[in-house]
Amino acid sequence: MKVTSVEIHPEPATDFISLSFRDLKAATPYNILSITGLDADQIVPRYYPGTGTSKFYNLSLESRVIAIQVALNPRFTQNESYSDLRDTLYKRIAYSRSGKVTLQFKNGAATVATIVGFISKFEAPYFEKKPVVTITINCDDPLFKALDPTVIDVNGLNPANTLVSDFVSTAPHGVTFVFTEIAGMGPAGAIIISDPTDPSWTFSVTPNTNPLVNDTLTIISDMGKKDVYITSGGVKTYLAGKITPGSSWPMIFPGDNRFAINNPTSWRWTTISHYPSYWGV
Repeated sequence: MKVTSVEIHPEPATDFISLSFRDLKAATPYNILSITGLDADQIVPRYYPGTGTSKFYNLSLESRVIAIQVALNPRFTQNESYSDLRDTLYKRIAYSRSGKVTLQFKNGAATVATIVGFISKFEAPYFEKKPVVTITINCDDPLFKALDPTVIDVNGLNPANTLVSDFVSTAPHGVTFVFTEIAGMGPAGAIIISDPTDPSWTFSVTPNTNPLVNDTLTIISDMGKKDVYITSGGVKTYLAGKITPGSSWPMIFPGDNRFAINNPTSWRWTTISHYPSYWGV
């Protein structure tokens, strides 16, 4: 992907710092000299069993460390100094009680990818002829993601065989499913999500009680945000403890993905959404 600048957004502040990739002689106060940690440094296969004799592995990354070397370019005609620019950076990264910052990678005005982390190091040597600052960000979730989710139009989709295509992402990633109960299931039983063309994996959860008409079932499989719950009358009942051992969380892989629910006459799609994700920039 093409990137022309990077923005550091402290959460939840609305102000941010823009770091330019452009000509270092330009009148921008912060210019990037180098960035490390933007590639897929070590892809780790994590194995888990499927149904029967099937075995899978999910490719993943360890936590990511990004180091950005920034040249300081004071606007001396505006009485701006190197110290002023360093102080501004310090203030920006201290805006948030959570300590989180979001890096937004821009192509012109468009945000092409984001990643969230914590600033773990701020190195500012004071006696260099051309002062630079090195900012290090630790990212527990190593994938770069789109700024906004892709929301699938569920009108007319068959819950017994639903195709979700993702030809933008370069990495597998989580998805959010929401189903609505429309008929009443009878006696409570397992709700199973699977691939109708490949029965070797399933995600199975058993509610405590029979879902009622207009109840919703939500499944979220994003890294660090995995959850499953039923909402009835505005009250959420969390079902993480009711997931069948050996279940595999639904994932979106680059290309075509198919999903089915085992009671397609009782449930209809309400929402399918996911954030396109990337191994690197």
